[in-house]
Amino acid sequence: MKLSKDILDQFDLDPVEEREPINVMKLRDMLDFLEYNASRIHQKSQLYLSTDDPNLQIDCLDIVTAKLNDFAQVFRDLVTFLLKERGQYKNNPSLRYSIASYDTFDFHQTQAEELFLQELLLRNEITHDYFNRELHQQKLIWIMTNCSEGAMDIHHNLENYCKQHGLMDKFAENNA
Repeated sequence: MKLSKDILDQFDLDPVEEREPINVMKLRDMLDFLEYNASRIHQKSQLYLSTDDPNLQIDCLDIVTAKLNDFAQVFRDLVTFLLKERGQYKNNPSLRYSIASYDTFDFHQTQAEELFLQELLLRNEITHDYFNRELHQQKLIWIMTNCSEGAMDIHHNLENYCKQHGLMDKFAENNA
């Protein structure tokens, strides 16, 4: 039995699922995402250090690379929001600007945190410069072995700041 196209169209067998993009998020949720990424960076760095299995080490490098990217994105968006709240935003949501602006909050930074912030721009290099991927991988290993816990310290400072200033339930817009 052959069905006509008109009859098949009535059944809507291939419905198009329309989704609206989400352009806002509560700071609480952003901080949870930052914490998740910081935790994965640190955990996989520790696993990398504790194993001699080259396949597991490569998996750890891949995971830390992905989580470093996510961490950098949410970090940038959080700092941008906080600068806007303080009336200090200069319309430049780059990662470099966000890292420099983080220092204006006068957080008590650990040595690991300072080192992690100094090396966070590696995210841009990894993302955009595949020609030098081996050099970037060596820098990533250095971060993993020397200051991965700094990501957790950054989360801690940002979360405490947001709690102290009653910002946890405020909404941040997508800065892209």
